[in-house]
Amino acid sequence: MTKPLCGNCHCGNFRFEIPSNLSDTPANSNVSICACSLCTKLGSLWLPLNPNDFSITRDAGTVTTYRGVRFCKVCGTAVTSEHVDGPLQGQFLVNARAVTGFNPFQLGSPVIHFAASEMDPNDDDNQRGQKHAPSPTPVPRAEKDPVKHRGSCHCGKVTVELLIGLDELEIKEDNCSSCVRDAYIGTYPTKEQVRIHGREHAFEYRYGNKFNGIAHCQTCGVVVFTNVYGPPISVFDQLPAERRERALAVYWKNMALQPVNVRVLDGVDLGALPIQTTDEGAEGYVLPP
Repeated sequence: MTKPLCGNCHCGNFRFEIPSNLSDTPANSNVSICACSLCTKLGSLWLPLNPNDFSITRDAGTVTTYRGVRFCKVCGTAVTSEHVDGPLQGQFLVNARAVTGFNPFQLGSPVIHFAASEMDPNDDDNQRGQKHAPSPTPVPRAEKDPVKHRGSCHCGKVTVELLIGLDELEIKEDNCSSCVRDAYIGTYPTKEQVRIHGREHAFEYRYGNKFNGIAHCQTCGVVVFTNVYGPPISVFDQLPAERRERALAVYWKNMALQPVNVRVLDGVDLGALPIQTTDEGAEGYVLPP
């Protein structure tokens, strides 16, 4: 008997199994990309599935729904969807990013689904096998407006303003256990270089050493920003003086950051950005019993 593929939200409150005969690996041409505005911000990669082939193995009651997408209210992982409109409307979809062993950097040739209202006939970008939906055209800004980029979650309750251009910042993506599920593409301005509105509408997910907090919108589940907490400063007291000075310099530099998810920024072509990728996988990630 063929062993099924397992999947879960990051915190493990929602777990499932799907047949392994759907694909040789979780990342192949069976994966579909919906280029609607919600899926573009979520970064989800959808695997169409017969609902009868989807087996829930744990449901702690932490999953909620926004416009057909079901996500965990604890960790924010989008797990399934039944799109309310667009080319994938009516299909039962599983987020391939939540399947154990999925690697977006090894994605083959997924099917791209553009809603007619969002299709750009001149867009032939296909970075790493993924097309990105054309974002809304940025509204012209006054000459003295300090804001370089604006963005938001899908429902608009959490918004962000960057006071520095992306061309002056590092942009990174990796496939650790949480980032692969969140489809997180981070950029790293300082707290003085970003304005965030609607923090009260976000929930924060911290796990492991809890050095970072991932902020998802409570309503739509989109990751907008992360908070940096770092280790207790007392840990540096154990270091020799020379090492302590260097370590503290890095610590304070990191503590000054306010990372932002590039996917939520308006008018940004992800395929044209110099994204630094790290393909180290989810080593060390262990689900709680």
